[in-house]
Amino acid sequence: MAVLDSIHGADIIASRLRELGIDAEALEVYHNSHSMEGYSLVVAPVHLSPQNRSLSDARRLGKRIISHHRAVGLILGEREFRAFEITGTRGKTTTALLLALILSHEMRVVSHTTSGIELWNRGKRSLIRSGLSITPGNLIAAHQIASEERADALVSEVSLGGTGAFDVGVITSLAGDYLIAGSSMWASTAKLQMLSLSDPAARIVANTDTRLSADITFGDGGDVRFCGRSVMIRGESYPLSLGEALDLPAYSDGIAGALAAAISIGVDVQNAADALEGFEGFKGRMSRYQLDGVSVIDNSNSGLKVSGIERALDLASGGRICLVAGEDAESVCEGLDIDALVRMIESRREEIDELVLVGMRLEPHAPRLRGYTARNFQEGLEVARRHASSGDHLVLCVKCFR
Repeated sequence: MAVLDSIHGADIIASRLRELGIDAEALEVYHNSHSMEGYSLVVAPVHLSPQNRSLSDARRLGKRIISHHRAVGLILGEREFRAFEITGTRGKTTTALLLALILSHEMRVVSHTTSGIELWNRGKRSLIRSGLSITPGNLIAAHQIASEERADALVSEVSLGGTGAFDVGVITSLAGDYLIAGSSMWASTAKLQMLSLSDPAARIVANTDTRLSADITFGDGGDVRFCGRSVMIRGESYPLSLGEALDLPAYSDGIAGALAAAISIGVDVQNAADALEGFEGFKGRMSRYQLDGVSVIDNSNSGLKVSGIERALDLASGGRICLVAGEDAESVCEGLDIDALVRMIESRREEIDELVLVGMRLEPHAPRLRGYTARNFQEGLEVARRHASSGDHLVLCVKCFR
């Protein structure tokens, strides 16, 4: 068996297959081409271009080809904990972390997101392992850790679809669709494999923007609707005692999706709502805090878009503004739309007192935009702190894993 793309999880998939007694080889296919003649089955990631030489050779030879997601789903098999998989074009991490927070008030929970693999206990989380991406192959490690930790539930964020090895699958959104696989496929097509691979007994929770007939829907017109300081669930209103500083629009779909997923397995609605008492937001997910007298608006995360940077700027008022914006190219696969970011900064440059541009792709624009430069998030923060004083607003918007 050939498992293509060692950069995005082929190694862990092939290793697990060998442990199961299956002859499997992980192949790097971006800088090398391989003949598929001697392989009976080819496992390829959904994002791989059909023009890739190894993949096109497999098709030419009529080899059976399955996705990484499908292979992982078959490998994982039975489990002793409830598994949640969360995918979508936006809001995956926020929804996953909120669901873990809610469940942790009644269960021992492990989460696997771009924030790492973490253990949750009554709303508090501790890091178990960092550095794992949300490619489907890394679910193998997440499931193993959940078993070792004797978890009651595993909440996993998954890139480009689900593996089928879940009790509840959540699709956060299909809005803002984009092309993958050498522009041959829409990302939404890949994400919808969550439905085709799922067990008939699994529950599907979906945002109403997906236009799916899910078991439970959330969002505008859905079974679960966020209403600011309350949530409407199937016609009944429940108050939410959220933190006063929480940016409600940034968390509306995440809260609704997490509540929908929790009640899909029978968690009491009031208990789920109570678990969010005092919630102020997650660091890097439009959170606000003080740093040596400076008011920080922190929206630096792996899913950041230019609209998120503009939204964070909108929240800063009543003082000098220092904006740190850009991308940590070494830690993210898909970068920002640099042209759109430059246009946005140009249009709002007069309201920005200090500007720090992060990443090599923004460096050429620094002279014209009158900005400092930094190589990564940490360096950008250090530059900004030298120019921000007590009473100022520091807006952190760097696309990066944290």
